[in-house]
Amino acid sequence: MSAYSTDVPRPRSERPEQVPVPDLGSGQAERLRRSRTAKGYSLHDLAAASGVAAKTIHALEQGGKGTASCLTMAKLADALGVPRGWLAFGG
Repeated sequence: MSAYSTDVPRPRSERPEQVPVPDLGSGQAERLRRSRTAKGYSLHDLAAASGVAAKTIHALEQGGKGTASCLTMAKLADALGVPRGWLAFGG
């Protein structure tokens, strides 16, 4: 039996360290850019096909947007005809 009840959070001093989020931005940006150009889409073409703003797509391709939402990446992957997991995480 655990010393802690699941209803009571641990004190801060006893919590494990936060796990850092892996930096996937640069690889994600490159996969997005290559997929878009391979498809022959401009930023505005992809924006129209995906429903994601061209400004957002541009920021993602530059790697300056931080992490994109799963919904945004799914829309872009579907519009480009590539697997969602590949576009978001590579591999």
